[in-house]
Amino acid sequence: MNQMNAMMLTRIHDLSRSDAPLEWRTVPVPTPGETDILIQVTACGVCHTELDEIEGRTPPPRFPVIPGHQVVGRVIGMGPAADRFAIGDRVGVAWIYHACGHCRYCREGLENLCSEFAATGRDAHGAMPSS
Repeated sequence: MNQMNAMMLTRIHDLSRSDAPLEWRTVPVPTPGETDILIQVTACGVCHTELDEIEGRTPPPRFPVIPGHQVVGRVIGMGPAADRFAIGDRVGVAWIYHACGHCRYCREGLENLCSEFAATGRDAHGAMPSS
């Protein structure tokens, strides 16, 4: 399993002129980092955030990017220091990919205001599968 299918956003689109902003691509399966897990996607929802990314109101810092942050799947790989989950566990992924966890905003449950905030499906690849 060294390749996977994904829907990718390659540029900003005006949805009033484009009804197919995502492109189907075959891409390498990512290798989990030190504390990361690899998830086989079962389902990925779509919400208004994807529209904001596609139309450029909250654009990704680089293209292409795999959108999608409302994810459910099973753990199929783990980095060497990933110990929160086990292979086969059912997991969900949310909007917040990363925040510092220590600043005032993180301590108050406002991680989206953290200066280190990164979003799944925008700052890091999400999980929008192609099929």
